[in-house]
Amino acid sequence: MSEIRRQNLREGVSSLRVRQQKETRQMEARSAAKRADREKRLHAPEREDERLTAPSNNLDLDALFNKPIPDPTREARLKRKRANVAARAHQKQKERMDSLHTLYMNARDFIVTPEQLDKAVDEAFGTPEKPVRFGQSYGQWDTFSQGKSIWTLGKPMSVQDMLNRANQAPSSRAVEDASGTTAIRKERIRRIAEILTGGKMDEESR
Repeated sequence: MSEIRRQNLREGVSSLRVRQQKETRQMEARSAAKRADREKRLHAPEREDERLTAPSNNLDLDALFNKPIPDPTREARLKRKRANVAARAHQKQKERMDSLHTLYMNARDFIVTPEQLDKAVDEAFGTPEKPVRFGQSYGQWDTFSQGKSIWTLGKPMSVQDMLNRANQAPSSRAVEDASGTTAIRKERIRRIAEILTGGKMDEESR
């Protein structure tokens, strides 16, 4: 019984060895065939159709891979960029000077002292002896016009009124339309005068 087992083991091992050797030879043969085909393709001459249809160029590969690429438009491009930077800096400087001049023109109206603040408050709200009233009086029985209000000079403009004035659209109030058109014309004349004189105009000279 043991002899039969040993014989079967020897036959199995021999069969496995033969199969392994066969697979190794087949693998080596395939690898050799692939290497031979690769070498053949690498050293094959250029095909005639490829030679006739290939683009003609004379590239300097050493200069292409190891040297800076030529840039014939570099100087012109840099010159244009320098001009753009200088123009932008000049525009910013001009805007700063214009803002500084506007600040100088408006500085005379700034409230910087307690006396100026008291005066501005009195002009807007009145004094305890003469407070600002709303509306007009229509007789001794009229008590609605005696209320204190900052609207004594008229109610403020609404957004629609501002849009109508800016677009010169007609509204139901002809008097306000006329005053709005006049204000727009004054604003245009002021801008033209500022452009011609090169300076800002204060509120009093408008």
